[in-house]
Amino acid sequence: MTHFIQKSVLIIIFLHLWGCAASTPVLLAGAGNHQLLKYQQSKRLRAAAALHQEPDLLTYSVMGISENRSTEVINTYLLGYGKTDYSQDMKSIALYQVAIIYMNQLNEQRDDEKAKLYFHRHLIEFPYSILQERVEKHLKVIESRKLQSVQFTPKQIIARLDTQLLLSKPIVSYDEELTPMSQRAIEQDRLEDANGVYITVYENPGSSDSIKAKSLYQLGLIYMSSNNNKSSINKSSYFFRKIIEEFPDSKLAVKAQRRISKLVNQQPAI
Repeated sequence: MTHFIQKSVLIIIFLHLWGCAASTPVLLAGAGNHQLLKYQQSKRLRAAAALHQEPDLLTYSVMGISENRSTEVINTYLLGYGKTDYSQDMKSIALYQVAIIYMNQLNEQRDDEKAKLYFHRHLIEFPYSILQERVEKHLKVIESRKLQSVQFTPKQIIARLDTQLLLSKPIVSYDEELTPMSQRAIEQDRLEDANGVYITVYENPGSSDSIKAKSLYQLGLIYMSSNNNKSSINKSSYFFRKIIEEFPDSKLAVKAQRRISKLVNQQPAI
């Protein structure tokens, strides 16, 4: 049972990381539909604002803030953080996400003191983490907030933003299998962050073979993307071949082989 819970924590977090949502609700006609659309627009706006303020938020974290489920999301991260088969890097990511969710000003349950608590725990428990410099910067932001005479609510913050600009997206065609996090990595030149997360998930002892294969597949897609100014056929092929070699019976092994064939066909003839 414990093993099942451990796997479930990873699946919950990283299915959301991969952008998989729950079943789409049936749209009701008339006023009901209008209200649902208004709710979806409001949720999308809050998600965009939260991510604008804190680009380090994973998709699962953004969803928790935008859907007012941050407590549930935080508890999921902490459940994983407490598992013995989570690697230190995975625990570092989980603790960092908890802290930046708590401090995010679009979070209805925002709590800067709790954010400080988890940031300080991160400094103590993961002194060699590449996230430590970011943790220090976030702590300085929290301290600077104490000097502000007015603390705005999430609604007030959104009202002060250029919502049209916030929701506007560049007209770029991305591979349909790229996750939201992978797309952001390409759009915002945050490849190092995406690499860090996906490799951490892949190397984590508690990750299932399916999750490991998905991590490698996303890295292959990122370096295959024509929108990535650091695209690399060699790197992309490397990650796809790892899937084929390490997880030959997975569904992604077949997809990875097709991606390699596509990469080969894209190479200019000598």
